[in-house]
Amino acid sequence: MDSTSITTVTTSSSTSSSSSSSSQPRQLDSPRPMTPASPAVEATTAFDQPVKLKSRHRLLQGLQRMSSSPSLAKLGRSRSSEKVYKSGQKASISCVSLGSPISSYSLSPPNSYTSQLSNGFSTAPTTPGSPCSQQSYFESNPRLRPLDPNEITTAPVPIDLRTPKLTSIPLPEISEKPFPRRPDFNFWKDLPHEVRIHVLSFLSPKEIIKVSAVSKEWHDMCFDGQLWTSLDCQGYYQQITSEALVKIMLKAGAFVKNLNLRGCVQLRDQWLSLGTRMTNQECRNLESFSIEGCKIERSSIHFFLLRNPRLIHINMPSMQNINNATMKIIASHCPELELLNIDWCSQIDTKGLKKVIQSCPNLTDLRASEVRGLDDNDFMLELFQRNNLERLILQHCDSLTDEALEIMVHGSDPDRDVLTDHPIVPPRRLRHLDISRCRSLTDRGVKALAHNVPLLEGFRICQNTALTDDALEDLLQTTNRLTHLEVEEVELLTNATLINLSKSKAAKTLEHLSISYCEQMGDVGVLPLLKACPEIKSLCLDNTRISDLVLIEASEQVRKRGSTTKKSQLPKKGLELVAFDCANVTWAGVREILQGNGRVMQGRKKSVMQKTNRVGEDGEREEVRKVVEIQTLLYPTQIIHLKAFYGWQQTVEEHYKRCITGRWGAADRLEAKWAEWMVASEEVGVAAQGWSTRRRRRRARDAENRVRDDEDGAAPDTATGDEDGSGMEYSAGRGPRGGRRRARSGGCMVM
Repeated sequence: MDSTSITTVTTSSSTSSSSSSSSQPRQLDSPRPMTPASPAVEATTAFDQPVKLKSRHRLLQGLQRMSSSPSLAKLGRSRSSEKVYKSGQKASISCVSLGSPISSYSLSPPNSYTSQLSNGFSTAPTTPGSPCSQQSYFESNPRLRPLDPNEITTAPVPIDLRTPKLTSIPLPEISEKPFPRRPDFNFWKDLPHEVRIHVLSFLSPKEIIKVSAVSKEWHDMCFDGQLWTSLDCQGYYQQITSEALVKIMLKAGAFVKNLNLRGCVQLRDQWLSLGTRMTNQECRNLESFSIEGCKIERSSIHFFLLRNPRLIHINMPSMQNINNATMKIIASHCPELELLNIDWCSQIDTKGLKKVIQSCPNLTDLRASEVRGLDDNDFMLELFQRNNLERLILQHCDSLTDEALEIMVHGSDPDRDVLTDHPIVPPRRLRHLDISRCRSLTDRGVKALAHNVPLLEGFRICQNTALTDDALEDLLQTTNRLTHLEVEEVELLTNATLINLSKSKAAKTLEHLSISYCEQMGDVGVLPLLKACPEIKSLCLDNTRISDLVLIEASEQVRKRGSTTKKSQLPKKGLELVAFDCANVTWAGVREILQGNGRVMQGRKKSVMQKTNRVGEDGEREEVRKVVEIQTLLYPTQIIHLKAFYGWQQTVEEHYKRCITGRWGAADRLEAKWAEWMVASEEVGVAAQGWSTRRRRRRARDAENRVRDDEDGAAPDTATGDEDGSGMEYSAGRGPRGGRRRARSGGCMVM
C-alpha cells in the first residue's frame, strides 16, 4: 500500500444533512490502493459513475471518524482485527463512530454522544492520559493531537455491524458555584436621605418632634430644614415648649419661609438670646411673618424685619410696642410687601403708614383699625393716587371724616360730568371695605362711594348710628358684585333699604346679609329680599321685627333649590338663619323650618314593566309581564340651620343633625313629639291663666256685693239664679246662698 495520509474528522453538527459526500474521508493527491477490507473505499473512489450500494455497504459508508474516546469500549465493542495499520503511515484513524448520520428522517433517538448535546465533540468522560483528559467540559474548541506513527498498533480493528444497544448514560454532575448570600438589608438605613425626609414630611410637626427622641440619627433628620419650610404654631402653640421652638428656628431657620408664632407667649424670655445665637444664614428667607398675641420686644421685631427683605405678609395686630419707626423699617427693607396687618396698634398714625404706601407698590391688603390721623388729607390723596388697595379695614377710626373719605375716592378737585354731576375719576380697585364704628361718618361720605367702587364685594358699616337709607340708595344700585353686606346696629335704616337691595343687580350675587339690631326692619323688607336672592347662604335677623312669615318663606325658598330621588345623597347646609330674640317669632314658625328640613315629598308616578316567571298548568314556565306604577320620593338637597330661642335650640340642633345625616324618619318623629309637647304646654298655660283670671273676677264681685248689701240693706226679690256665671246663687234679701260652689270648667285637656 502506498504511503497516504488521512486526517481525523470530527462529528458533524445536529443540523447537517446525511449526504454521502459529507461523511466520506477527504482523498489526498496520491492515489490510494483499495483493499478488500474496505469496501466503502472502493465504492467512493469510482469517479466515472456513482454505484448504488447495498444496505451493508451503505452502512459502512456512513461511518464517521471522531476523536479518541473510550466510549466505544464502554459499549462492549472488541478491538478491530480485520484491518491492520502498519507503521510508517503519516496518520491513522483513532476511532470510528458506529452511529449512523443523523438525518431528518431518522427514527432512532439521539444518544449521549450525538451532535445536539456534544457541540461537535463527545460528552463522555475521558480516561486519564487521553488527549482530552485535561480539557474542560465547557471548552468550545478542544485541541486535536495527531497520532505518532510509532504508536499505531498493528492489531486489526473489528467492525461490528450490529445495531448498538441504546442505553442512557448519565451526565456527570457539574459542581456549580454557590449563589452568593445577600447581605442583611436595613430598609430605613439604606434608603436615600431625600426619600427618608420625604417620608417624614407626611407627619405633623407635633409627631416629628416626638420621633426625634428615637436616636441621634433620627434627631438630626427630624430637625432637617426641609421639614420646616413652614413653621405654623397656631394649632399647637400651647403644647410646644420654648426650647423646641428655639431649636427649630436655629437649625432650620435658613429653610423657614412661613413663620407663624401666634399665641407663643412662652418665647417672652427667649427673644433676646435667640437674636444673639442666630448666625447670618438663619431666618433670612421669611416670606410670611406673624407674631399675633406674642410678648415680644420692639428690638426683636426690628431684628427680624431687617434680616428678611423678601417679606410678603406681615401680621402683627394688637402690638402696643411698635410705632412709626417700625413702619419706617418696613418701608425701607420690605419692598415686596403685599399684606400689612397693624389692627389695634394705637402707637401708629398716618405719618408712618404714608412711607409704607409710597415704598411698597405691591401692597394690596391694608388692615389699620384704630389708627390715628386719618383726617390727614395728604395721606388720603396718596391712597387715591396709588389706587392699588383691594382690601381696606378701618374699624373704629374716629378720625375718619366725610371729607377724608371723599378725597380717598374722588381725589382733590376732580372734574365732574355736566349731566350727572359725578366726578370723572378712575374707578377704585377696592373689593372689601370696612368702615365700621367710624362715628364721624355721615350719609355724605358713604354717598361718595357710589359709581366709584364697581368691584366691591364686601361692605361693612356696622354701628354707624348717623347713617340713613339715603346713604345706601345709590351705592347698592352700582355694586353689581356685592356678596357680603353688614349693617348691624344702624338703627335709622328701614325696610326701604332692603326693598332697594332686592331690586338691584346685587341681589343675584348676595350671599351674606346681617341686619341684626335694626329694629325698624321686618317682614315688609325681608320677604321680597328672600324671593330676589337665590344665592343667599347666611342671614342674621336677630333683634328685628320679623315674624313667622319670614321663616316660612325661607323654608320654601330653600326647598325650591332642588331635590333628589337618591336617598343615599345626603343634604348640605343651604342657609344659616339667625332669628333669636325676635318678639314676633313663635314656635309655630320654628316648626315650619323643622318640617321643611325633614319633608320627603312624593314625586311623579313612573310606569315600570315587571317580568315574573311562573309555572303554568301544563308544567311549563311562563313569563308574565305586568305594568306597575312606582311612586318616587323626593329628598331635599339643602336644609336650613336655624338659631332660635335658647329654650328651643337644643331640639332644633338635634333635628338638624338627623336631617344632615339622612335619618328622615327619626327627624319626623322628633318634630311630631316636640309639636305635641309645645301644644300641651300652651294649653296648660292658657288654662292656668284662665283659672287665675276667673278667681280674681269672682273675688271682685263678692267684694262688690258685700259693699252693695251694706249700702242698700236689701237686694231685689227677682235676683235669683246664676246671672253672672260665677256659679253662685242669690236669694232675696240675703247674700250668696249655699256658700262657694266648685267651678264647672272642663279641666286640663292633657290630664
